[in-house]
Amino acid sequence: MIKEIAKLPDISFIGDITLDDIKAKLVSDYQEKYQELTQQAVILKEGEPITLMLYACAVQFMQMYECVDQAGKMNFLKYAYGDFLDNLGALKGVSRQDEAAAACMVRFTLSALRPGVIAIPEGTRVTTQAADIYFATDEYAEIPSGQYSVDVRCTAMTTGTKGNGYGIGDLSVLVDPVPYVDSVTNLAITSGGLTREDDESLADRIYLAPANYSVAGPQAAYEYFVKEAYPGVADVAVTSPDANLIDIRVIGEDGQAISADTCAYIQDYLTNEQIKPMGDVVTVGSPTSQIYNISVTYYINRSDAASVASIQQAVDNAVTEYANWQAGKIGRDIEPGKLIEYIMAAGAKRVSISSPAYQTVDAGKIAKLGTRSVIYGGLEDD
Repeated sequence: MIKEIAKLPDISFIGDITLDDIKAKLVSDYQEKYQELTQQAVILKEGEPITLMLYACAVQFMQMYECVDQAGKMNFLKYAYGDFLDNLGALKGVSRQDEAAAACMVRFTLSALRPGVIAIPEGTRVTTQAADIYFATDEYAEIPSGQYSVDVRCTAMTTGTKGNGYGIGDLSVLVDPVPYVDSVTNLAITSGGLTREDDESLADRIYLAPANYSVAGPQAAYEYFVKEAYPGVADVAVTSPDANLIDIRVIGEDGQAISADTCAYIQDYLTNEQIKPMGDVVTVGSPTSQIYNISVTYYINRSDAASVASIQQAVDNAVTEYANWQAGKIGRDIEPGKLIEYIMAAGAKRVSISSPAYQTVDAGKIAKLGTRSVIYGGLEDD
C-alpha cells in the first residue's frame, strides 16, 4: 500500500470496547433491573446459570460490535478489501483490472520475394517447438511486394503470467499456414501477462484517481494513467527535464524491468488526446541502473551456536530482501544502514560493511546490485 494510505490514522466505530466490558455491563444492568423490580439487591456470581447465560449473550453482542466496526471501515480506503474495495473504486470511476495476456512483436518472413502482397490474417497463430502456449496476431497485416518480412504484434491466447518470459526466437512455429511464409520468430522476450489486479494495486489507483479529473499534467495524474494502462507497474517516476518534455520511468515488483514493448504500449496509451495536454512530449522507459556492490562480514552470538546454520540462511535471505527493497523504488538512495538492519533482524550479532557506502540516486535511476560477498565471521561472546 502506498505510504500516504498507510500513514492515515486508525479509526474505530466501536471505541475501545472489549468482551469483558460487555460482560460487566450485562451483569450490572441485570442487577440494577432486578433491584428496581423486586426492591431486593442481588449479586451475580461467576458460576451462576444466569451469569453464564449473560456471558453467552455477551459473546454474540461482541461479534455484532465487530461486524458494525468492519462495516464502517469498509467505507475507507485504508481498510477496504475485495468486493468492498471494488464498490469503493466505483465511486471514483475505477474498476479492478482483469487478467491480461502477454504479448510481443513477431516477424513473419517469406521464403523468397513475391510479386504481390502476402496477407497475414488477424488471429494467425504461432507457438513454441513444445507447443506449450499459443500467440495470435492482433490485427491483419501484409508483407508488401518486394519485401521479405513484416513485424506483427501477437498476444497470448492464455491470460495471466504463463505467457511471460519466452526468449527471443522461442515462438518459431507457424500454426496456421500462410502461403510463402517460411519462418516466424519473436523479436523480444514475451511480457505483459498479469494476474487479476490485487487489492493493493487497486487501492493505489483509487487514491490517485482524483488526479484523473483533469487530463494528465500534474505528476500524480501521469502516475494514475501509467498504472491504469498497465497495473503491473510497481513504481513510477515522472520528471520534466525540459519545457513540455515529460520523462516517465517505470519498474515492476522488486525493481524488475518493464519490457520495451510494454513501455511502448504505455507511451502510446498516454499520448491519447483525452489524456495528454497539448504540447507535452511523453517518453516512457526503464530507469537506468546505478550499480552498487555488497561486501559484508557478520558475526553470531556464541549463545546462538546451535542455530548457526539457520541464521546463516536467514542472513542470506535478508541480503536478498535488502537488494529487492533497494531496487523497489526509483530514485531510492543506497542505504547501508538498511542492510545492517536486515542482517541484524535475521539473527546476526554484529555486521561489518565494506560496501556499499551511502550514495544518492537520481530520480531517473534505480539502485541495482552488482557483486555480492556475504561472509560469516564466526561466533563472538554475547
